[in-house]
Amino acid sequence: MFSSFSSFYEKARNKEIVAGLTLISIAVILNLVFGYFAMFFAFYLSFFKWDYIGEMQFVGLQNFEIVIRDLIRGLHGAPYLLVPFYTGLKNILLYTLIVVPIQTFLAIVLASFANQKIRGQQFFKVSYFLPATTSSVIVALIFIWLFMKNGYINYVLAHVIPGFEPVDWINNKDYLLFAIATVAIWGTSGHFMVSFLAAMQAIPREIYEAAMLDGAGPIRRFFFITIPMLRPMITYVVVMGLIGALQMFDLAWIMAGANGGPGGAGYTVALDIYNEAFTRIRPGVAAAKSWFLFAIIFTTTYLFQKKYGRAMR
Repeated sequence: MFSSFSSFYEKARNKEIVAGLTLISIAVILNLVFGYFAMFFAFYLSFFKWDYIGEMQFVGLQNFEIVIRDLIRGLHGAPYLLVPFYTGLKNILLYTLIVVPIQTFLAIVLASFANQKIRGQQFFKVSYFLPATTSSVIVALIFIWLFMKNGYINYVLAHVIPGFEPVDWINNKDYLLFAIATVAIWGTSGHFMVSFLAAMQAIPREIYEAAMLDGAGPIRRFFFITIPMLRPMITYVVVMGLIGALQMFDLAWIMAGANGGPGGAGYTVALDIYNEAFTRIRPGVAAAKSWFLFAIIFTTTYLFQKKYGRAMR
């Protein structure tokens, strides 16, 4: 068997095949172990009660019932501390509605500026992309300082808006989620700007030249050529934005804390799953909540791609 493999490997084409399969296998194994195995184990775990030490006790659908009761009680107005999953879901849906449209729009605007042949073009590209290369933890810590009551943001607003009273953005439940969303938009717009810039530069110049000959100005060319040609990339960015926003954890953890800050305003589903698994020591319930979150993300992205992703196929 070894000799037959050696003769097979001696051929140049077969060497390339073996090298390619070897490189691919590393990614496949990592994906199987940390992706699919974790996913299927979480599904298996969602039917058990366990404390990480003792034996696992089969409880059927009891963990899913806990999640459903949480949602029902939340809809009936129960205090946020008693309905953590409902609180996290409500916050993360509002957060997603704020972040995804704004970051997509801002990324298109930034890419449009970066795509212009102006002096200092490279400087602007680097400036826009720099937040995407910075650790979200560091960015969150910097913005906590900026959002303080005597921080720079209140200082600027007080000089721009007459009579403006400084706001404690982080410690006020009415503003905390918007402060987190602002940081997320600032950090992700530059990343998606690169995607839009690449898509813009792939649009054939002949289309713009033909439109210019027909008398189309810059604004009409942008709305009737650039935007339609960017439709596949817009779909991709929105889908990636939805996935990232719905499972947001790091910014909430740093800016709001493990309990979600004042009034649970910064509490998210990912934070709740973490607390269930490692604070309340209920990994089975955490696994059930993870599958609820997966169902929400899968359904949302599938419906969006089905409606708007036709241009990608």
